Amino acid sequence: MEAKFSAIQSFTLILALLLGTAIIIGTPRLAPDVWLVEIIAVVPAILMFLMYTLLFSADSTHTGLYSLLVNAWGRYLGKLFVLGYAIYFLYIAARNVRDMIELVMTTLLRSTPPHILVVLFVCLVAYAGTGGIKVLGRLSEVIVGLVILFFCTLGLFLAMSGSIDMERVLPILSQGAAPIIKASFTSSLWFPYGEIIVFLVFYSSMGGRAQFRKAGIAALVTACAVLTLSDLLQICTLGMQYGEYSAFPLLDAARLIDIADIITRMDALVAIIIIFGVLLKCAVFLYAGAKGVSSVFRSSSHSYIFPLALIIGAMSIMITHNFAEHGQEGLHYVMYILHIPFQLLLPLLTGIIIWIRRGKRGDKHDDIKQTDSGADSNSIDGAG
Repeated sequence: MEAKFSAIQSFTLILALLLGTAIIIGTPRLAPDVWLVEIIAVVPAILMFLMYTLLFSADSTHTGLYSLLVNAWGRYLGKLFVLGYAIYFLYIAARNVRDMIELVMTTLLRSTPPHILVVLFVCLVAYAGTGGIKVLGRLSEVIVGLVILFFCTLGLFLAMSGSIDMERVLPILSQGAAPIIKASFTSSLWFPYGEIIVFLVFYSSMGGRAQFRKAGIAALVTACAVLTLSDLLQICTLGMQYGEYSAFPLLDAARLIDIADIITRMDALVAIIIIFGVLLKCAVFLYAGAKGVSSVFRSSSHSYIFPLALIIGAMSIMITHNFAEHGQEGLHYVMYILHIPFQLLLPLLTGIIIWIRRGKRGDKHDDIKQTDSGADSNSIDGAG
């Protein structure tokens, strides 16, 4: 049994995963007024998270998502779903590695071969993953502090540089509310909010259902606030149209900082700080995938971490040919083929099966009680 997190560690670990690559890539530009997309998307995201927590209310003996799946779907089909979730988590980690490599090659190491960067980065991810989820929880406290500090400093420096123009936000709702609502359910709901499902794997370490629920909702609301402010900051500095065609709009905004020709171009510092957040996020998904594989093949999860890390590195290179294709794949194919089934449909069906079985067990228990009470009354009448 792994040690349980404190409330603050549960909160910071979830928040660090939600911000990970989302704060640097930003909300997908599928509609104008993208900052409103985050605010709307967090409402169904909270409802979906509450559904996740209800999965464990019927039976408190389950230690996490994998044992829940096996119990609900049976030994063979349940393990097939466990393996599917493990592959899904590894695929998300591979996509995040690809995002990280594109970021580093854009800002820091333009001439370094990508294969070398991938190997070095996945080795760091594997090393972080070997420490276990408790170590990642302690690391998240530091990373969240750095990310929030960086974000506040970036906003202050942009304001001091005179790069922020609030009129660029206008007009609000220029095309109505329909495109924003549609974008909320086709982008931000699944990335990054839906990725919180990975923490069901570590449910036994999250401090119980009450603490997990409070930490998750607080992290979702905080992530919504940070990502909304990030979108507003990008729009007010770059403009809505420029941000639409920028791969890393927050980095481009950081390049506009110029305070008396002394403090300039903080994009490299931004990239270094974001790397730690992505490192933590990839390590969480890698460890979750390793636990899934180990539960299927009944061996130690630590023995799978480094081999799976190398597989993640290979997948990050092979999944798409270029960054534009990588983005399109994430916005369209991944959402329908992976996100919706694994984040919504399968947990919903699992919950239905669990509650149906719980109702049947309750009916049987009531029948037994009625039978016992009837036998007791008959014995009393006979005695009379």
